[in-house]
Amino acid sequence: MLIGAIALGLLAVLVMRFYTGTGGSVPAAVADSSRLTPVVVATAPLPVGKKLDQGQFKTVQWPAESVPVGSFRAVTDLKLERAMTMPLAAGQPLLEANLSGSASDRASITARIAPDMRAATISVTAVTGTGGFILPGQHVDVIVTRAATQTDPAMTDLLVQDVRVVAINQDASEAKDKPELVQTVTLEVTPVQSLKLALAQNVGTVTLVLRNPQAGALAALPTVRVVDLKEGGAPLVMAVATQGHVRAHRRAVRRVVRSAPVQPTDAIVVVRGSDSATYQIARSE
Repeated sequence: MLIGAIALGLLAVLVMRFYTGTGGSVPAAVADSSRLTPVVVATAPLPVGKKLDQGQFKTVQWPAESVPVGSFRAVTDLKLERAMTMPLAAGQPLLEANLSGSASDRASITARIAPDMRAATISVTAVTGTGGFILPGQHVDVIVTRAATQTDPAMTDLLVQDVRVVAINQDASEAKDKPELVQTVTLEVTPVQSLKLALAQNVGTVTLVLRNPQAGALAALPTVRVVDLKEGGAPLVMAVATQGHVRAHRRAVRRVVRSAPVQPTDAIVVVRGSDSATYQIARSE
């Protein structure tokens, strides 16, 4: 018995020396593979809005006791139409919560809004929504058109400009690249601009105008009225005189002209604004 125990001890020592001589690592065939789980990780940094591409991911063995919740087991499990809603570093596991269409995607929208900004949603049509060419991440101007009333003519004003599109309908993925007709557009605006948008939708028609991302902010634009639609008409700056004052002045002039008495042929009447004067012409003998 003693000799057998000594032989087994020597055998164990020889085995340990063999493993130590190979670098101290246990061969993969001897490792306990039941404690490792495949996990999909990124092979390169992925920004927000990046569409999934199987070539950007690989599978690594991960300790089973620390596998992240919501991770993927195989690259083939990824749906390529989905996009990143949060940035992902190289070697970091891809999680369900990182992708568009997930339960946390709606919550991720609020995280994209600056602390001093708000997300305001407006209703659009194929026309007021620029034919569906407005996509998340783009910038737009917002104009409002008010119909004519008994006291004011129809007019259009620039409401806000250079605001970012957060989402269209319920989709905030900036990886979208195809036009889509939608019913709502959510914009990132200041608190005051959100109040203007709410009021504008109740008093008129709100239209979105797609702009070049390199374009700078425009100076204040004048209000456009029906009279300004005529090509080659009076400059817009003349609109500082209100329509009411213009109409009142014209009525006063017409009243003066109509009420001017008929003068003999040797007198003339000169009308200046609302005043008139009569001048006698001397007859030649």
